[in-house]
Amino acid sequence: MAVKKTTKEEAIVTAPKAEVKAEEVKKPAEKKTTAKAAAKKPAAKKTTAKATAKKPAAKKATAKTTAKKTAEKKTTKKAVRKQPDIVALADMLRKAVAGKDVSAVNEKIAVQIKVYGEYEGYMYILVDNGTVSVEPYGYIDNDIHVDMPIDDVISIVKGKYDFKAKVLSGDLYALGSLTKMIKLKEALF
Repeated sequence: MAVKKTTKEEAIVTAPKAEVKAEEVKKPAEKKTTAKAAAKKPAAKKTTAKATAKKPAAKKATAKTTAKKTAEKKTTKKAVRKQPDIVALADMLRKAVAGKDVSAVNEKIAVQIKVYGEYEGYMYILVDNGTVSVEPYGYIDNDIHVDMPIDDVISIVKGKYDFKAKVLSGDLYALGSLTKMIKLKEALF
């Protein structure tokens, strides 16, 4: 049987029963897929509405995170100021040796101290003509060169540094005249 197809409706009328069933089966399936597609479109609109609703919440979260970041910056600033800088360290040492009598030292003694820790820097102690000078920079014509952590210099200022124990343990690194170092230690500390 020859079937002339011009449209789907004419094909259904002139087609045998088996072919009609196949066409009828296809139509409800097409309707279901189009119904599903139509159902998906509003759902997509709902998700975009939800996404726009979530955007302000994300902005609030960024405000919270910026508050946390500023709090962290404040704590890091406090951590940076844990140890005094080289100028403040020299001032502390200058105040500690200000009232000391160094008239017993009858020669010039220059000590360059390299401090290290959170930063590195140089300062020197100069004993000459019965006076003591402490400055926050290096001294080229030194008799003794000492490398110390910042905490050790602070403990010297506070009077808690044990020179003998540090020398015996090898923690005190010094180059230069040992006799001048002993004289300076007895006069100042």
